[in-house]
Amino acid sequence: MKYGDLRGILQYVPQFRGRTFVVALDGDVLATRNFPNILLDLAVLRSLNVRIVLVHGAARQIRALAEKRGVPLSNSDGTGVTDDATLEVSLDAITRLSNSVMQNLTAIRVRAATANAVIAHPAGIIGGVDRQHTGTIDRIDTGVLESFLDQEILPVVPPIGYDGSGRTLRVNSDAVAMEVAISLKASKIIFLTTADPDFGEAAEGRRQFDANAAEALRLAVQESVPPGLFSKLRHAIRACREGVARVHIVNGKRDDALLAELFSNEGVGVMVFADAYRKVRPATRQDVDEMLLMMRQAVEDEMLVERTREEILNRLTDYAVMEIDGNIVGCVAVHGDPEAKACEVACLYTKRAHEGLGYGRRLVAEAEKMARQRGAGAVFALSTQTAGFFERLGYRRQSGLSIVPDERRERWEKSGRNALLLVKDLGD
Repeated sequence: MKYGDLRGILQYVPQFRGRTFVVALDGDVLATRNFPNILLDLAVLRSLNVRIVLVHGAARQIRALAEKRGVPLSNSDGTGVTDDATLEVSLDAITRLSNSVMQNLTAIRVRAATANAVIAHPAGIIGGVDRQHTGTIDRIDTGVLESFLDQEILPVVPPIGYDGSGRTLRVNSDAVAMEVAISLKASKIIFLTTADPDFGEAAEGRRQFDANAAEALRLAVQESVPPGLFSKLRHAIRACREGVARVHIVNGKRDDALLAELFSNEGVGVMVFADAYRKVRPATRQDVDEMLLMMRQAVEDEMLVERTREEILNRLTDYAVMEIDGNIVGCVAVHGDPEAKACEVACLYTKRAHEGLGYGRRLVAEAEKMARQRGAGAVFALSTQTAGFFERLGYRRQSGLSIVPDERRERWEKSGRNALLLVKDLGD
């Protein structure tokens, strides 16, 4: 890690303080060598006053114990039929696994307790088949979870539910994580798996989806992705629609995955979000110092003309910024009076860590919108290093400078930068 990275991390600390995160671990993740590191990461989050609830799966451990005992399983992940023999093996495997989790947490001095917080009823007959000991979640006993959290005890919630008669039922851990998060009004669910969340061509290289885009993705990949990954996407969508702001799906085998996902704008996994994760908005006075700091390297590389704080403040209404998770990652300016025939798109910049994600295209679109609002029929850009980018957006090179206002033309001539003029008709 570079020391400069600490600035980005510190921006998240006030946002996370006092919030509740539900961390859901597949049984496969608990069997990896990285599991102890994940628990250390949870300890780091708790040190920042983040309230953690840990939900774990157990399908891998159930399958292993069943094979050892020679018991054929009717289902291992709590979604199909759970017969008597499968329930017995499941309860033994889950109990052992929960004890192992508790032992590991105790070893790193994290106070924890197993919580029987899942109230369920038998799933009954679905598609003509009796699910027997498989349960459907009725509600979450938030009282017991809140009690633990208030005492700074980390609740560990296994994939087991109980009905009103005390009957024990097998439930799916993804569903448990979702219901716990909704009931506690958690800010996040973090699903940790043992592979990168790859949704193939349907994702178009994207890693962040609002709930509607995620639903379209779910329909596109329901036949092509592993069932476990599909389950997490499905539960992520519902969680966001029920009030959970963000759901992350991350490869838990990667050593730094949990913290890297949470403490960077782009993360390393896939995120489904319900709130305004990414937006372009007008710049404010409070943004100016951050804008100047962000643009400093671009000025040194002669990509941007140097601007002083006063110059930006004097024309602040010309500027817009792109904000991700409350952090500014890009900016653009539109210069031109309401009476001008053409406005200039200027000061276009995105942080290097966010290049290639379409943010520059979105900032230019915002600039063109601002120009239209001012009554301009065209926009132009004077560029030294990004001419190709503007051309891909429909701008055309022009040799004559008649479209450029006299004052701007004089500054261009004095700068000696030999910037290319690119023009776009807003009627195109």
